[in-house]
Amino acid sequence: VTCGYIGIVSLENKDSMIRTVVLHSTMRVIPMLDQLRKGLQLYDLPKIMKTHQDLCLPLFVPGEYDEVDAAFLLERSRPVFSEVGSAKHQKEVNIINFLQDYLQEIEDSGIKDVTPEGLTVGRIMQWMTGQRHKPVLPSENKDFVIYMKFNHDCDTQHTVCFPTVSACSRTVTFPSAHLKTYTEFKNILTLAICHGQTFDRV
Repeated sequence: VTCGYIGIVSLENKDSMIRTVVLHSTMRVIPMLDQLRKGLQLYDLPKIMKTHQDLCLPLFVPGEYDEVDAAFLLERSRPVFSEVGSAKHQKEVNIINFLQDYLQEIEDSGIKDVTPEGLTVGRIMQWMTGQRHKPVLPSENKDFVIYMKFNHDCDTQHTVCFPTVSACSRTVTFPSAHLKTYTEFKNILTLAICHGQTFDRV
C-alpha cells in the first residue's frame, strides 16, 4: 500500500504487486544516484572507477565481501537443546556434530557446480535463511543467528522426514528419528536442500 499498489492482494496479482514495489523503489533511488553521479564527475571519479574497479570497490561496499564458510555458519548456529543428560539431548548433539561434519566436507571438497547437487556452504545457508551471503551491515551481522530445533515427535513408521526451515525466523527443525547416522543425515539434508525449493514454514 505504501508503494502505491491499490489492487487486490492475491497470487494472481503477484506480478503487478512486484512491478509496483520495484517502480516505487527505483523512482526513489534514481534522483539520489543522479546527484551522487554529478558529484563524482566533479573529480572525474567515474573514469577512475571504470579503469580501477578493484581499488574503488571498498569505497562503496561496506567491509570485505567474504563468502560464507562452515565456521561462520556454525558460529551463528544456536541449537535449542533438551535437558543435558537426557536421551533427546544426546541425539541433538549427534545431529549438530553431523551438521558440522557435513559443512566441513562440502567446504573441503571445493566443488561448487561440478556435482549435480552443486552444493556450497553458501547455498546451504541460503536454504536455511534465504540469503547466501554474510550480512553486510554491522548491525545485521551482530544479530544474525540461525536457530536449530529438533522434532522428537516424528512418526518413525514412515520412510523419511525432512528438516523444515523458516527463513523469516531463521529456524531449522531437524527430525531426530530419521537422522541417526551421518549417512542418513547427509542423504536427507542433501535431498532437502536440492529439491526443497520453497520455504514450507513462515
